[in-house]
Amino acid sequence: MDNVEAIIFDLGGTLIDYEGFPHYWGDYYQEALRTVSDKLFLDLTEEQINVAAETLKKYNPRLYPREIEYTPRFIFTDVFNGWRIAENRIDAAIRVFFEFFQQNLIVYPETEKVMNALKANGYKIGILTDVPTGMPTELIIQDISLFEDKVDYFLSSVDCGFRKPNKKGIEIITQSFGVRTQNIAFVGNEIKDIEAAKNAGAISILINRVGEVKNYGEDFQISNLIEIIGLLRLNE
Repeated sequence: MDNVEAIIFDLGGTLIDYEGFPHYWGDYYQEALRTVSDKLFLDLTEEQINVAAETLKKYNPRLYPREIEYTPRFIFTDVFNGWRIAENRIDAAIRVFFEFFQQNLIVYPETEKVMNALKANGYKIGILTDVPTGMPTELIIQDISLFEDKVDYFLSSVDCGFRKPNKKGIEIITQSFGVRTQNIAFVGNEIKDIEAAKNAGAISILINRVGEVKNYGEDFQISNLIEIIGLLRLNE
């Protein structure tokens, strides 16, 4: 790892988590959509909510894998089809939907310490995240407010146009940093993160917080972000 000049992190499951929710949020769509109906006084029927939830599931890449990303407006215009909702309230409805999940946000205890150590030792820091289905960048970036000042480049799949394992996001951040991909380490918790790193020619680090046996062909495996300090032999 002596040649590493910059670190790119995945977000959910790596730096933060939405406590109580699994990777797949589809089972909670109805409840989140009911919250939208209640807070925006839409008076939706259960049938309308169920139809909307099933429509949103069609775009969920955990059910239907894809690398091409869709904009939140594109997805939710379809999801809200048939609702009597004014055009100027669609963004508010999207925000309320995702606030249902964001209320359970946690930042892993070691995240800020590792960010501080990397910055103190001169490393560039990037974040590349595949947004939850239909989530706008301006909402998900709120979830890094505690350490946003340490991040040199934040890129969502919405702004990139592609989801991992596509390598485009890593390439965009790498070019912005002015370093070669072989001098980039990418840290993530899923197989698509490791595949994206390998597709780009970057060093891959799997963070395995659950203790299960995993082998995705990664270059390194850690159980806690603190181990990055040891891998890079940093001064804390």
